[in-house]
Amino acid sequence: MSEGLEIVYGKTGNFALEHELADYLRKCSTKGTMYIGYPAFASEEGHLQFDILLSSLNSGLVIFDTQHFKGDINSQLDSIRLRQNLLYNVLTARMRENSNLCNGRRLKAEPLVVSLHEIHSDKLSDNTIISTFENINNYLSSTAQISDDTYYSLNAFILNTQALRSKKKRNRVKNSNSLGSKIKFIERTAANLDSYQKSAALELFDGPQKIRGIAGSGKTIVLAIKTANLHLKFPEWRILLTYNTKSQKKQFEHLVRAFSSKEPDWSKVTILPTWGNFFSSGVYNEICERLNHPFVNFSGSNTELGSGLTFKDACAELLKLENFPEIFDVALIDEAQDLPQEFFELIYHTTKNPKRIVYAYDELQNLNRLEMKPTEQLFGKDESYQPRISFKEEANHTKQDFVLPICYRNPPWILTTALGLGLGIHRGGQILQMFNDRRNWNELGFESVVGEINYGDNVQLMRNKCKSPHYFEKLFDRKTSIQFKTFDSKENERLHVYKDIIQNLEENEIEPDDILVIVANPNIVMEEFHEFSKLFIENPVGVHAAGVVSRYESIFEHNSIAVTNMHCAKGHEAAVVYIVGAEYCASIFDAHIRRNLLYSCITRTKCWVRVNGVGDQMQGLENEFNRIQSDDFSLKFTYPTKSTLQQIRTFTSENIVS
Repeated sequence: MSEGLEIVYGKTGNFALEHELADYLRKCSTKGTMYIGYPAFASEEGHLQFDILLSSLNSGLVIFDTQHFKGDINSQLDSIRLRQNLLYNVLTARMRENSNLCNGRRLKAEPLVVSLHEIHSDKLSDNTIISTFENINNYLSSTAQISDDTYYSLNAFILNTQALRSKKKRNRVKNSNSLGSKIKFIERTAANLDSYQKSAALELFDGPQKIRGIAGSGKTIVLAIKTANLHLKFPEWRILLTYNTKSQKKQFEHLVRAFSSKEPDWSKVTILPTWGNFFSSGVYNEICERLNHPFVNFSGSNTELGSGLTFKDACAELLKLENFPEIFDVALIDEAQDLPQEFFELIYHTTKNPKRIVYAYDELQNLNRLEMKPTEQLFGKDESYQPRISFKEEANHTKQDFVLPICYRNPPWILTTALGLGLGIHRGGQILQMFNDRRNWNELGFESVVGEINYGDNVQLMRNKCKSPHYFEKLFDRKTSIQFKTFDSKENERLHVYKDIIQNLEENEIEPDDILVIVANPNIVMEEFHEFSKLFIENPVGVHAAGVVSRYESIFEHNSIAVTNMHCAKGHEAAVVYIVGAEYCASIFDAHIRRNLLYSCITRTKCWVRVNGVGDQMQGLENEFNRIQSDDFSLKFTYPTKSTLQQIRTFTSENIVS
């Protein structure tokens, strides 16, 4: 955690009061997190929102209520008591359901309730506390400090991130040094959000917001929490959560349900892919139905509009119409890098004012030929040719632009390798693609080892240790967790992968659904699946073509190894990832798209990744990896000059999200 006070800006309607309290708590050297307008619960009395909740190492858990800040104190005493009792009883009842917050029958952090008042301070005989700002510390100093473990448990409870802990029992794990044991440790640890994630998940703005970060930085979790929180605060709103990869539907539904205090009203929370078909709904389909306009099936087969139309074409056709219905109160968009600009204009037209549109995207994971446009261009221009949407950040206000720099999914050496290969820094000849601004590296959690990053200079960039969880270095050996292998034939490649999978299952105490096999070339995934099926035919563990012949919403299945392509794997992760046919990603044809695909494949892993391929092109990738490995998993290269940057594909850090 940070050394000082983290503030998550929600809304209570009293901006000046919130900031006066924050300033005072900073002066008191408070260490913890101040949640404004959070949490919110569904209680017997209806929707209950806390004005300010402080989780602090110094003072434990403190509820600040602002409902009676002004007015005659004597006439408000009964109301203050009722309000304090309600807040205390609802919060402690939920805390007692969490074993991590209890020590026998007692709570590890007994909440203190304080009603703020502009001129009056007093502690009544029934422990009702009323305080001015000047006297707050008198009450805070009387509370007991809490341990780091209790603090983290409190924040997991407040954010309801206990849902992130895996429910898998892993009863097979006996060896404390096995990979299965290490996975089990990580799963138990992953139940807290960092300060960047808290802000992105909970801060609400009456207008657009964007979320960007490095691979594995928690974007999916952030969007799910944001959806659940919005639904709880505004149950009458229709909230859209949309995405490009159809296999994410079940995952999003599970997460939104888990982060909600009760079963969501699914008539108000709509979780849909961007483009549906004749058999399943999508956002585009619904807009077409509202406009009484024929829609194009996702396969492009529609006789009225012509066959082979892209999603971009389909959206552009709709934009020719007028009088768009305002369907959504809030729209949250995942995987925006894979969506055409025209889709964003449709979302703009169909979202009610003040255009609460939250979108997240990652240029390096763009698996098609679309180019992500800057924010000012993304939603089009108005009748005066001015951008419909632009961001204006103000200090100490709810943010619109969030950066998530900490990577929880991938060990830092794996992330560095994926990025180095994705950019093509050692592929020979000119670098393939690069950040447009040198400062983007720092923003995304990398630091220079040898001084400033200057155009045209030799640089060495390494993952900042503060931007990765400390347990990766303790749990994993770098040379074991990432390996590249080149084979002389596809048959030998498949056989090696098969034997390695069996060894992992038998010796490393992992489960079949911990493993993901990604076929790099999407055109031959079924061919590879059938070949792997032959190898597993006499084994009690099976294989399935995830998202290809099985249900598209399902990737992992019990006692079966998932074989799929990157399009279906997006949005998912696995403890062990095998990439087969990686030579496909080294082709000079559509080079940046294929390199981005390799980046995406590698960053699906949480622990181990095995990159396999055949022939000279695979050997070239292995040589590139060896360069990165020999440089202690740093990126040593000559940074492009400004003139070179104009010749290659460039992007900014606002295009990086996972």
